[in-house]
Amino acid sequence: MNVKTQQQYAETFHGLHRTGDPLVLFNAWDAATAKAIAKASPAIATSSGAVASALGYVDGENVPLDMVTGLVSRITASVSVPVSIDLEAGYGDTPDAAAAAAARVLQAGAVGINIEDGLSGGKRQLTSPEQHAAKIKAVRNAAQELGVRLFINARTDPFLLKFGSPDECLNEAARRAKVYADAGADGIFVPGLTDLALIERFVQLTPLPVNIMVTQGVPTIPDLARVGVRRVSLGPWPMLAAMRAIGQAAVEVVTSKQYGPFLQPNA
Repeated sequence: MNVKTQQQYAETFHGLHRTGDPLVLFNAWDAATAKAIAKASPAIATSSGAVASALGYVDGENVPLDMVTGLVSRITASVSVPVSIDLEAGYGDTPDAAAAAAARVLQAGAVGINIEDGLSGGKRQLTSPEQHAAKIKAVRNAAQELGVRLFINARTDPFLLKFGSPDECLNEAARRAKVYADAGADGIFVPGLTDLALIERFVQLTPLPVNIMVTQGVPTIPDLARVGVRRVSLGPWPMLAAMRAIGQAAVEVVTSKQYGPFLQPNA
């Protein structure tokens, strides 16, 4: 991919985060799923959990960065839409490490990343907002040096890590969102936030486009759009559904000794 095309994809990706019409990301985990999803979606995003599972690793920066960047290269070569990568916590606890990792996925063709504040030293724990903000600043500087308007989706995990009561989690997420916005983040991603009233309050508390991840109990996409959410991610659920369907189909074929509907090339 040449730099001009990548820059165009970056601008397109920013523009897809619209109020009233959120970007819905049916997350991919390899080039094949990215190609299938790109037939319907204006952008591709990976799920770190799905990618890790597909490659035989446990989620949490256990997939080697070389494998991640290789995957990015294969996906960006396979689709003609913007690609965003779940970079977990930036593959290191320092700003320099995060900047280096972001530069590598940018060089592989990505135009967006998720970077989270709930993983440190290989453990699921909230880092200080200042530490995460320093990573975001370093990543922004690295992207500017490469000439790409990288979409930095800052993930914050008070809800996921049960920081406190729902109101306490909301206030902490809003506090962190402001710090991350000041550091150069373009969006704020809050896994575990599922209550519609709290989501609406959070949208009102931050200037950043809000990204909600689909989990049990999440409101419908029209309801999320109505309260101002601008991005909805399905996370690992597409991969889990696909694996469940494959497992069920395998049982059917093995037990029935019939091929079933699978002899359909290019389906």
